[in-house]
Amino acid sequence: MKAFRNALTAAVSLAPTAALAHPGAHPADLGWDLVHIFTQPDHLVAMALGLVWVGMTFAVCCWFKPWRADSWR
Repeated sequence: MKAFRNALTAAVSLAPTAALAHPGAHPADLGWDLVHIFTQPDHLVAMALGLVWVGMTFAVCCWFKPWRADSWR
């Protein structure tokens, strides 16, 4: 239990540094934000994984069709 608590404490203490993915001053500009989102590899990977997740969820919903009465037979 103590090892788990120590690991949890270490993870929580390192969490704020993980949020600093892009250090430095950034302009407060919508255009720059959009260019930044659509040109950075980490943002593109996150968007691709999100699209895969949505696609899989949609496919499962269409395959099982739980809202149709005849799908329960």
